Amino acid sequence: MKNTRYCFALLLLLLPWPGRAQFAFAPGTYELATGSKGPASLKLVLGEGGQPTHLAGVKNGQQRSFSPAEVRAFTIDGHRFVQVGDFRFRSGTDAETTGPVWLEIVETGPVELFYYHYQVEMGVNFKAHVKLPVLRKSGSRPFLVYCPGHTPGFDQKLAPGGFVAALFPTDPALQRQFAVNAVNRLQLPAVVHAYNQGTRLAP
Repeated sequence: MKNTRYCFALLLLLLPWPGRAQFAFAPGTYELATGSKGPASLKLVLGEGGQPTHLAGVKNGQQRSFSPAEVRAFTIDGHRFVQVGDFRFRSGTDAETTGPVWLEIVETGPVELFYYHYQVEMGVNFKAHVKLPVLRKSGSRPFLVYCPGHTPGFDQKLAPGGFVAALFPTDPALQRQFAVNAVNRLQLPAVVHAYNQGTRLAP
């Protein structure tokens, strides 16, 4: 019972309630690789058991599934996702699959913030949903991971937190915070948004 309570608490920490709407059918829109687009009831289904993450959709009473290669972008209940190729941080049960991934758009501007959603097995009969923050400079292709503390299913050696500081060159005080992982994940969207709006920390 103690382990069950711990795992449940960990799940809530990794994926807060407001961030879970995209995992149940909800109103959304889609844009397929073929150019077709429109509204539908959609949900994101994270990969497991060798099966990649896919998008489930219901339209006109018919249900279909789409791989990341088939959908350029979509929204679910206000959450926006975009297709990204050559993503090198595949993790958890998604690590063995290939092809593009979908990233959730969190903040746009000079610094772009996304969440990479994946699933990881935490023990017998328990799987956790993890949202990994990834950032990049607007107009560039490489992503950087901001990963303070332990992130289940992800090898932190791939993405030291210090590199993220380089994305904030006009705010040395904020750079110092990122260099030592002093910005926690709950603060991250607000911090990136403030930087994009021109706010700077006092020296």
